[in-house]
Amino acid sequence: MFSYVVALYRAMGSPLIQGGVASYEGPSTPEIIAALQSCQNLQPAFGRIQHQDEHDGLLEIELRLPSNEFGRFYTSVYELARTGSLGKGLFPKNIYVSDLAWADFDDDEPEPIKALKRVCRLVELLAMLAIGVDKESSPDACNLFFALPPDGAKPPRTFLLPTHVDDQLLGHELRHMSLLEEILNRKNENKAHLSERKLMIRMAIASVIEKFESEKNLFLVVVREWNEILSTYRANLQTYVYGFSFEKVRRELAQAEIDYGTKLSGVLGDIAGKMLALPISLAGLLPLKNSSSPFEAFVLVLGMIVVSVILLAILHNQILQTKRLLHSFNVVFDDFKDKIKTYPPKLQRLLRITIHQVEKQGQTLENTFRLLKALSWLPGTGAVLVALVKYWDVFWTAIVTVLSISAASNIDPIFLAP
Repeated sequence: MFSYVVALYRAMGSPLIQGGVASYEGPSTPEIIAALQSCQNLQPAFGRIQHQDEHDGLLEIELRLPSNEFGRFYTSVYELARTGSLGKGLFPKNIYVSDLAWADFDDDEPEPIKALKRVCRLVELLAMLAIGVDKESSPDACNLFFALPPDGAKPPRTFLLPTHVDDQLLGHELRHMSLLEEILNRKNENKAHLSERKLMIRMAIASVIEKFESEKNLFLVVVREWNEILSTYRANLQTYVYGFSFEKVRRELAQAEIDYGTKLSGVLGDIAGKMLALPISLAGLLPLKNSSSPFEAFVLVLGMIVVSVILLAILHNQILQTKRLLHSFNVVFDDFKDKIKTYPPKLQRLLRITIHQVEKQGQTLENTFRLLKALSWLPGTGAVLVALVKYWDVFWTAIVTVLSISAASNIDPIFLAP
């Protein structure tokens, strides 16, 4: 029925409303006649025609307009903006705004109406976001509570945000409301870091309230500084995401350092027992010195040479394994090295230390293997030298004999004929 009242008001030419009454004096038109017929059985809650008269071809109408939950007329959008239900996040129904010539059942919404509906939605979303909500204390607003955690010497603080709506809010644009919609949508409850995102936007709102807490209308501050709230939220979110990523990188670095350090240490540990053969084989030089026959010395020397060859083969294999590990380390850490400038200074320092420590451990292993390779020659070389010293005469006689036989085999048989 409210639409019938609006149709009659519009047919009357949308006259000025005075004391809740719209008056018309003018010619009777088909539109007015049709609207009056529609309003014949109008229920009192939707208004009433308190005077209707026609004389000298002129029609006089006094229409008492509704002013309750069944219908209400507003002279301007600024009057609508001061409606108490907006502060509760509820946009009124069955309304007509005269300066916009707009009723809530019209298909098209003027921009000021869209702006007010966004404000109402903001109140709803903030009530869902706040750490505490009081809807009973005030008839025209919700009391929302936001808090800031302690920061160094600053203690934690709690702020009260009354959602008082007035016409001053119309001059400010609320952009990216979908951000709050997404964060507070129950369908997204299982998404990663959602609670952290809620906390960040609460803190962004509380920071703005703290900055302008001396102002009377804090809800106006939130709407006016909405872009700053979003900027603060995005900055905090970026810092958190980077911090989360950097923490993950830090853990990966620490784990990689432990893994490669353990593997490189294991390379030396694998041959520690085998290299004990080196000092034991050197002790074999004593029986060689005390040997009683060249054959016995030959067997001992051959055994010592075999020991040296085996030790050198083992060391060569471990050197190759060390090179493979260091190559694997470089492959893994190349990605970190390429992105090192994007990491915080602390993480850059940790990365450089890790790379330096692993490379230093690898270099120490290489130096150790060089020393062990040199020492591995001692059993065979030492055995040969000891045998030469002890059996020099036998060795020299053998050489002379071999050379004589070789020389004899090279004499032409003609010189040996009788």
